[in-house]
Amino acid sequence: MKTLKKLVFTALVLAVALSVMAIPAFADEGVIAWGAATVDVDLLNVRSEPNTESTRLSVLSRDTIVVVIEKTNDEWYKINYLGTEGYVACEYLRDILEAENFKATGTVTGDDVRMRKSHSTDSAVMAAYDTGTTVSIIGINHGWYKIVTAAGTGYMRSDYISITGGGPTFTSDTSDTTANSSLGQQIANYALQFEGYKYVYGEESPSKGFDCSGLTYYVYGQFGYKLERRASLQCKNNGRFISRSELQPGDLVFFSTNGSYATHVGIYIGNNQYIHASTAKTGVKISTLNEYFAAKRII
Repeated sequence: MKTLKKLVFTALVLAVALSVMAIPAFADEGVIAWGAATVDVDLLNVRSEPNTESTRLSVLSRDTIVVVIEKTNDEWYKINYLGTEGYVACEYLRDILEAENFKATGTVTGDDVRMRKSHSTDSAVMAAYDTGTTVSIIGINHGWYKIVTAAGTGYMRSDYISITGGGPTFTSDTSDTTANSSLGQQIANYALQFEGYKYVYGEESPSKGFDCSGLTYYVYGQFGYKLERRASLQCKNNGRFISRSELQPGDLVFFSTNGSYATHVGIYIGNNQYIHASTAKTGVKISTLNEYFAAKRII
């Protein structure tokens, strides 16, 4: 009897061990994104279901990089592009799981989510962020998003970040960007972390809050630039005027309630959007750039 019980116990232990071994290596880390892939046709339909009869959600152009969430079957991948999830045919993708560099904006979907130096739970913690925090995504590695925040460049598990599409579009080649545009993007990325902070007239710090020029004054100050403190003076004395066609992330955009001088300012983040300390009711937020008074490049 004792021998039988021992055999049953051993069999149960072995079964549990085998079931654990059968789980993919990344499963215990909660990873929900495999990697990335590049569109290899001129126009690629993104479908609501893994078949050609389902609704077309969008159309992607050649060389667009998408996040690969899962392989549905031998013919279809589930992907995410700028916040839209859908299905694309495998045969129209290349560099699957190899193309790791792209740009997007993401939102943290959990509390006390850790940003680490490498794509591993054993790696050192750089910072921790709560639900709603905006981060700039610049790549993916082994199911971890590579992100940029005020703490630097690090990694966060993909199951704790939702790609929103509120930032720059995906790109597979950043080698031809100028030093100025690269710095401008860093400035825009840095400013994005303050979305949701409170508006306080006359203030210029994360601990107390920001007014419109206080936000631009503080953000640029972290990169070694000393701006005037008022929107009207920033528009008058800092940087150089640029046209709308020249706008790039990091540029300042000004607005006027009287048509004579700037009364409000924000930081352009790309995709016809800017971040600004708006009002006491809304705080720091992202808005669509329509009509504006002037735009200036500081760097």
